[in-house]
Amino acid sequence: MRTKRVWVAAFLGWGFLLTGGLTYGQMQSRASLRQLTRPAGYIFAGRVQAVRYVPPTARSQVATIQITFRVEQGLKGVRSGRTLTIREWAGACEAGRRYRAGERMVLFLYPTSKLGLTSPVGGERGRFALDRRGQVLLGMERAELFHKTSERGARERIRLREFIRGVRAAEEK
Repeated sequence: MRTKRVWVAAFLGWGFLLTGGLTYGQMQSRASLRQLTRPAGYIFAGRVQAVRYVPPTARSQVATIQITFRVEQGLKGVRSGRTLTIREWAGACEAGRRYRAGERMVLFLYPTSKLGLTSPVGGERGRFALDRRGQVLLGMERAELFHKTSERGARERIRLREFIRGVRAAEEK
């Protein structure tokens, strides 16, 4: 029995060293963030400038929504200060995911498809609203991504700078 404890302790010790001393919860939150960052072709914080419905012009086409963003903080695939225009399938907006001019958000978008379309990685998981103070609204269901806790539990919003640090850390691993 003592031999088993020694092996388990050695295994856990090596695991602790190999993960850089991260707790299980921190490893899980970084893994979840990696699930957003790895497949993303674009990651940025920005403001919606315009939203326009584009009807199909041929039978083989689909209706799309064209969204133009002013990129405030580019992290992947786009630079800060630039304008980015994307197209999403119009059915996504009918299903509940809508954009409004003036709205600020952080987006993790898939690379543009052969049809010129994109969408948030993981649906709503790849889309984070920003409040008036520039804080990222996580909500309780996504607060574990950043593993920020207090006496009352996980924080539902964090500063954009802190959010960006977490995303960059997830990309490095």
